[in-house]
Parts: sequence; C-alpha cells; structure tokens
Amino acid sequence: TKEKVMETREFIQFCKDRHDKECNQKYDGNLPYSKHLDYVFSFYLRFEHLLPIDPVIRNNVKSGVYGHDLIEDARLTYNDIVDKTNKETADIIYCCTENRGKTRDERHSESYYKELSDNPLAIFVKLCDILANATYSYLTNSDMYRKYQADYQKLVRYLYRSGYEQMFMELRYILKVT
Repeated sequence: TKEKVMETREFIQFCKDRHDKECNQKYDGNLPYSKHLDYVFSFYLRFEHLLPIDPVIRNNVKSGVYGHDLIEDARLTYNDIVDKTNKETADIIYCCTENRGKTRDERHSESYYKELSDNPLAIFVKLCDILANATYSYLTNSDMYRKYQADYQKLVRYLYRSGYEQMFMELRYILKVT
C-alpha cells in the first residue's frame, strides 16, 4: 500500500531526521547533517525569486533542497521518495544524486551532468548545494575549496542556464574564479 504523501514541512523534518538520527550523518565531521541542509536552504531563500511563482513548483524545489542527498547518503530509493512526496520532487533529488564511482571524477561524470542538466529545477537545487559547500569550505579553509574551484568550468559548461546567472555570479565571487 502507498504511504500517505507528506506535506512539505513534514518531508523537511523527515529529511533532517533521516540524516541526523537514523543515519547519524555528520557534516564536516562534527556538525549534524541537517545544518548543511539548512545552509543549502538559505541559498534557496536567497535565489527563490529565480523560480516560477507557482507554489507547487516551489514546494517541490524546497523538498528537493532538503532531500537532495537522500538517495546518495541516507539509503532511500527513488521510489521511496515518490511515495513520500511526488514524482517531480523525486526527479529533482534523483538528478542531484551523484553516480557511483571510486573517484570524484567518476562520481561527477559527463553522464551525471547531462542528466542533471535536463532538469532546470534540479540544477537550481544543485547550485544551492554547491554554493553552500563552496562557502562553507571557504570559511573553514577546507581542502574542498580548491576542488570546487577546479570544478567551476565544468559546472558552467554543463549547468549554466539563462535565468540562473545570479547564482553563477555568486559562485564565481565565492570561488574567486573568472
């Protein structure tokens, strides 16, 4: 039997609990993972004006922001997410899920970027995630900062879309790239 579809706020809490309590996942080794999800959401709020005004779309994207790592890190499947939300949210989360791979290059392969690039709402969520990670890595002087700098041209090549210029300008500023 199909589960009752969760309201957006219920799904957000589910995502936080799944990462923090069920998986005991940490961000940067010591922070509850939900801190990362909230940080990604702060970029959603900053750039929400770039999304269609439709509240259904915005709720799907909000759910995608909080659920973007569920498949990759929290042992859920695409169908689990469809059952809890809807196909549109599950598609966003699925597109944000890295490929399997032993190296960063394998996980961020051309096929990963091509699939992600086919879903503009997933691009928005992924850019919020990257902005959060790049900013955090800059503020903490993390080795990841240089990896985000090295990834920038690939991101532009695959994910740059008209309408998201402000997000790329912000990322360029954070990463100090040209």
